[in-house]
Amino acid sequence: MPAPTLNATPAVKRELRTLGAHLKEARVLRRMPMELVAERAGTTRSTLYRIERGDPNVRVGSYMLVLQALGLLKGFGDIEDTLGDQLSTEKLPKRVRSRE
Repeated sequence: MPAPTLNATPAVKRELRTLGAHLKEARVLRRMPMELVAERAGTTRSTLYRIERGDPNVRVGSYMLVLQALGLLKGFGDIEDTLGDQLSTEKLPKRVRSRE
């Protein structure tokens, strides 16, 4: 059975293409062949090709393994949440109820 296709929004597709381009640039700057990065990431050359093009149907874990293979994983999970920071300074309710 084929894997389901993700219906990514244009914004998600744009960010994945940017991430993929940055990963390719990092690989090229390190003079690492695709085969070597794919092997270190435990994936195939064709999956790495799809990652470098920002394919939204590639598992996020594969993206993370490529980041690790390139030495770029540390700090990737840090998210700058300025809205969350602003909201945290306000008085928040102890419980949020679902609206039905």
